[in-house]
Amino acid sequence: MDLCISAGSDKIVSYDPDSIAVLAYLYLGRCPIHLDNSLTNDAKFTRLPLLKHAGIETSGLKDILTYLRSQNYGLEYELTDAKNVELVSLVAVIERQLMPAVDWFLWGEDDVFVRFTRECYTTRLSRLTAFYLPHKWRANKIRRAKHSQLTHCLRQMSEAERMSELYILAKRCLTALSYILGKKTYFVDDRPTAVDAYLFGQLWPLLLYESRHGTADWSVLSHATNYTGQSASHPLIAHLLQCPNLVAHFIRIQSEYFPKAAASFRQDIAANASKRLQSANLFSKHPVRDCLLVGSGVLCLFFLYARHIGMIRIASA
Repeated sequence: MDLCISAGSDKIVSYDPDSIAVLAYLYLGRCPIHLDNSLTNDAKFTRLPLLKHAGIETSGLKDILTYLRSQNYGLEYELTDAKNVELVSLVAVIERQLMPAVDWFLWGEDDVFVRFTRECYTTRLSRLTAFYLPHKWRANKIRRAKHSQLTHCLRQMSEAERMSELYILAKRCLTALSYILGKKTYFVDDRPTAVDAYLFGQLWPLLLYESRHGTADWSVLSHATNYTGQSASHPLIAHLLQCPNLVAHFIRIQSEYFPKAAASFRQDIAANASKRLQSANLFSKHPVRDCLLVGSGVLCLFFLYARHIGMIRIASA
């Protein structure tokens, strides 16, 4: 069985939520898999993840999980009818409320796309390809988001209101999932299922972004602790950090099945904290000097502007 996923880096196997979700599902079920992350998505960004098995190719998160179940590689055997209904309901909530918001966060937010998404998805691309392909992926993602079922349900709102509503629904989804998980190890019947894999894949890019651009050391969160600070990176991530059991659920799965990535996330947190400390020290060690430099710069700019508009004239001899 071969699984082709969106390429990552040496330490992080992939940055794509769907690829990570499929991997987590396979790892949770301890399924034998040969991993190939050397391929690149086409311009429409529709091919990966791609599963090859017995001469059959299956692409897309939902179709791959359906195929795995048909080949007796599923995690959900021996669940009662009631538990299966719960499973389907939770997956549907994640698909309809959390996934559109994470997609928009990665591809629709200009600042996130420039600082994070484009950098992540071009690690294995040539310079020429990296120049145009991420923008094609982004255009396709935004087009799909604007024509999704959820967006059509909110069509009476303005575009800004719709995007705001996406995040509101995602926060409600996280709150509900946190309540359902409680102190359990897994969501359904206290055993790994697709719900755990789906959620793990969606939290992966959010917490990686926080590691690199936020202020929270989320790696120390557990079921018994609460993060009392505020994330500087994004309101959706700030809300996620108020659900410590979801973060602890992510940490446990990542530490067990993705140890290299877990170490890389922690290194990013430490490097980001060190960078912020150095930046703070740079301006706190010499406050008088910094004030004089800033004041001198402002005076120079004012002088040049005043001369330009004729307020100040230099008389010639």
